[in-house]
Amino acid sequence: MRLAKRVTNGYFPAMKISHLTSLALAAALALATTGCSTSSSGLKAKTVPTSAFLDHGSSMRPHRARAPFNAVWVSPKFEAVRGNYRGIHIAPVNTQYLRAVDRPLVTMLEGPKAKDRPVAGSAEVLRQAFVAAFRDAPGGRYQLASGNGPAVLSLELALVELNPTNVVGNAVKYGAPGGSAMAPMTKGNCAIEGKLKDSRTGELLFAFADNEQDKFGVVSLRDFSSYGHARASMKDWAKQFAELMRTAAAHKVEDSSSVTLNPL
Repeated sequence: MRLAKRVTNGYFPAMKISHLTSLALAAALALATTGCSTSSSGLKAKTVPTSAFLDHGSSMRPHRARAPFNAVWVSPKFEAVRGNYRGIHIAPVNTQYLRAVDRPLVTMLEGPKAKDRPVAGSAEVLRQAFVAAFRDAPGGRYQLASGNGPAVLSLELALVELNPTNVVGNAVKYGAPGGSAMAPMTKGNCAIEGKLKDSRTGELLFAFADNEQDKFGVVSLRDFSSYGHARASMKDWAKQFAELMRTAAAHKVEDSSSVTLNPL
C-alpha cells in the first residue's frame, strides 16, 4: 500500500508503509545507542511568556490539580456562577499577538518558506477544534451559540506562537546514523492563550495559557508536515478545555502525553 500523495509539503516522494516500520526500527536503535531519555520532563514544551492579550498575565500560575495548562487565572466567583450558563460562543481567533518564527535551523534549512506560515488557516483550525470539542462533548452542558446573549459564555482565543516543524531536519534525523541527536532542533511548537467571559457584561471569569511542542514518536508522518503537530495540539487543548468546563472543581483534567505511538 502506497501513500496516495507526496508527504504534506512536498519535500519527499511517496513511501511504502512497510518502509515506515523500517524507519521506526532504525530510529529506535539510534535512540537506544544515544541514550535519549523519553521522560516527560525532557519532552514537554517549556512555558513561554504571556502576551498583552491576557489581562492578568503576570499573576497567572499553574493549577495542575485541576487544569493541564501552563498557567491559569480563575475568578473567585467562577465555580459558583459557571453553572448558570447554558451556551458558549467561540469567537474568531486573535492572531494580533503572534510572534515571529524563532527556529534558526528551520530558517537555515528551509529558507523563506519557513516564515510563510498559514496563520489564518491555523487560526480557523484552532477555532473549529474548540467548536467540535463542545459540539461532541458528552452531556451537552453548553450549547454552541452563534453570538453573545443571556446565559452565554464567550471564549476568546489567541494564537501567540506557531513555529513550524523542521521537515528537512527530520528527513536527516530519520535517514542519517545518529540523526536522532537532532531531535531537539527539529521540533516546532504552538502556544495559545484563552479568556472566558460573560458574553453580555465582558466580565472575565477564567484565563489560561499553554505551549506544546512536537510529540516524541519513534516515527511519525507529522514530522514531515510543517504544522501537523500543531494541529494535533489544538485538538488536545480543545478537548481539555471542554472537559474542564463540564466537570466538577475537584476533577483533574489530565495533560496530553508528550509521547505518541501513532505514526499518523
